[in-house]
Amino acid sequence: MDPEGGAGFLKRLVAIYLSSAPESLTQIENAIRTVDRHALVKVAHAFKSSAANVGAETLADICRQLEAYGENDQMDEATKLLASLQHELGCVKVALEELLLRP
Repeated sequence: MDPEGGAGFLKRLVAIYLSSAPESLTQIENAIRTVDRHALVKVAHAFKSSAANVGAETLADICRQLEAYGENDQMDEATKLLASLQHELGCVKVALEELLLRP
């Protein structure tokens, strides 16, 4: 039983997400930099799911676009979207860190 009524679980989920998100971003950046569309599809798919799990829908949508660009061999388009991904992840990080500080 969770004595915090689900809040403890949510905070654990958010903490795990925040610890793994930088590595996912690095993997996406590397896939785009090396023009590895298969790696982009794989990591963007996984990052999309984890973003959706913490309620980061805009971030999940960007990952969905990156995944599609990888599937369709549109790596130039993926490169153009990278700055949006980085910005949105920064916003998500701030919001989730604030959530973790709540009692």
